[in-house]
Amino acid sequence: MPGFFAPMGASIAEGIPRGDEWLYEVKWDGVRGLCFIENGSVSIYTRNNNRCERQYPELQVLPHYIDAQQVILDGEIVALDSRGVSKFELIQPRIHASDAGAIAKMANKSPVHLYLFDLLYLDGCDLRGAPLAERKRLLESIVKPFPLLHVSGYLTGAGADLLEAARQHGLEGLIAKSAKSVYESRRSRSWLKLKLTSEQEFVIGGFTPGERDTFGSLAVGFYEGGKLIYAGNIGTGFTEKILRDLLTKMQSRVVEKMPFMPDKMIPKRTVWVKPELVAQVKFAEWTSDRKLRAPVYLGLREDVNPAQIGRETVAEGFLPADKKEATIDVGGHALKFTNLDKVYFPEDGYTKRDLLNYYHAAAPLLLPHLKDRPLSLKRYPNGIHAEFFFQKNTPASYPAWLRTETIGEAGRQIRYVLADDRASLLYLTNLGCIDQNPTMSRVGSLENPDFILIDLDPYECAFTKIVEAALLVKAKLDAIGLAGYPKTTGGDGLHIYVPIEPHYTFEQARSFAEVIARLIAAERPDLFTTPRSVEKRQKNRVYFDYLQLAESKTISAPYVVRAHVGAPVATPLAWDEVRPGIEPGQFTLANAMDRFSRVGDLFEGVLKKPQSLVDAFSRLDKLLRR
Repeated sequence: MPGFFAPMGASIAEGIPRGDEWLYEVKWDGVRGLCFIENGSVSIYTRNNNRCERQYPELQVLPHYIDAQQVILDGEIVALDSRGVSKFELIQPRIHASDAGAIAKMANKSPVHLYLFDLLYLDGCDLRGAPLAERKRLLESIVKPFPLLHVSGYLTGAGADLLEAARQHGLEGLIAKSAKSVYESRRSRSWLKLKLTSEQEFVIGGFTPGERDTFGSLAVGFYEGGKLIYAGNIGTGFTEKILRDLLTKMQSRVVEKMPFMPDKMIPKRTVWVKPELVAQVKFAEWTSDRKLRAPVYLGLREDVNPAQIGRETVAEGFLPADKKEATIDVGGHALKFTNLDKVYFPEDGYTKRDLLNYYHAAAPLLLPHLKDRPLSLKRYPNGIHAEFFFQKNTPASYPAWLRTETIGEAGRQIRYVLADDRASLLYLTNLGCIDQNPTMSRVGSLENPDFILIDLDPYECAFTKIVEAALLVKAKLDAIGLAGYPKTTGGDGLHIYVPIEPHYTFEQARSFAEVIARLIAAERPDLFTTPRSVEKRQKNRVYFDYLQLAESKTISAPYVVRAHVGAPVATPLAWDEVRPGIEPGQFTLANAMDRFSRVGDLFEGVLKKPQSLVDAFSRLDKLLRR
């Protein structure tokens, strides 16, 4: 049975979806729960991969009411009001309770309900690739009657009429789901939120004093480009107990430095706190200057990571979702995109359309790292498991507006293509280029790299050893006064870029990397293996590949999707993220853009902060002499 995977998310709809393929469900207002049943016991995970079944002991009997031995269910744990409407504020006490006695008392007095809406695994069969309608049919067939367990029903028909009925019953809204949709561990446009009220999570960054003994209001925000953006203050929705509990939590997190980006609308006398608490907030609408109108506090959330809180906006697809081909103007060029429904990643269901939409969104981050760099194309016209081929020489049939550069290589002239703009990037993607592989130097200084590549590859070892190796490299770079920038490769290794001034030769850069490799390998022979020959390498070690540094070599760029199962993305990291627990496949086509919109370009220093090696060579020499 699979382990934890991120639950599928719904995008905000800009209107009622058209077509008769849509199923409409109640939008439950509680805690999302992935339920894993095996050997007669149940484990429930929040969307943030935290176990939570201890909070809801009344659901421990769940295995007795599911007619299956091994099963993974998706649903919402809710507390209902007197009318049977779910309210997030009612489940709040259960989320934060830690005392077993108190939990048992609440479970007895006000038990929660579990509304199941999806079946993802059933007795040896992974159903995530099956259509939603089939998954729902199977779900209904295995659930036995139990007062706290429900199969979340659905309706078909006119979405507008159903939404109005939801409004009259006091519901938060509906979720529209395509009956044909497969289950994707990402926020998808195959599931759409039709909200009657605006509600989302925000990060608490401060509080204001007030007439109350506790505080007057909360200052909240969301992440964008790695910065915490102020969204407004919340002054209603609190009981006296909530005020006291919140104040206690915030007082232990008080800091002197403002966590928000400067904003003239932030109230004076605000007390700043570490941005570690997440509030669920209901509000009327966003104002034109991106502030909350009439916000109301609903409660704290512990099932989400504060760093993952961005502003929820309407999902915008660059390409139409209902057409197999489209011609669209991109940068003044009419580009024809074909076979948009072709599946490129069969295990995950990602199509050519998904890949193009990703690169259209990621272009502002990716293009600066491709600019002026010749590309070696690897084309997958029929997806990652079908036949692929390499292409360096650009055919004459390609559009004249594509930039090309003719470069002498191995005694022949090769006409390389470059992707300096969005139109070029999307044109190449439409040809089946899943990733982009540029050179490590630019046109005009091809003999001089502008970064040293430190390539850490596993040789039959866990990724934890790659993490350990990367931190050793960082320590050495720190000791010689150089900054390095880590990124996942999108495969199973890790790259560290060390930006340098582009007047050193590849041989000099390679020699520098070799010295670093030999230095740390000598210190930790138990961690590294050094032979170039694969047959001679020791297993369960890290291979430090410095020979990749060569004028004719190309490397997968940051921010590109890789042609592997899961559609992993080569993702820049902050050094404090390089720690045990990180996995190379956790950043994917599905979730990478959400991350990038929050953290910004962590590889900006690779482009803007070139370094001299003069002093570094001197310091390195001293290390060798010790």
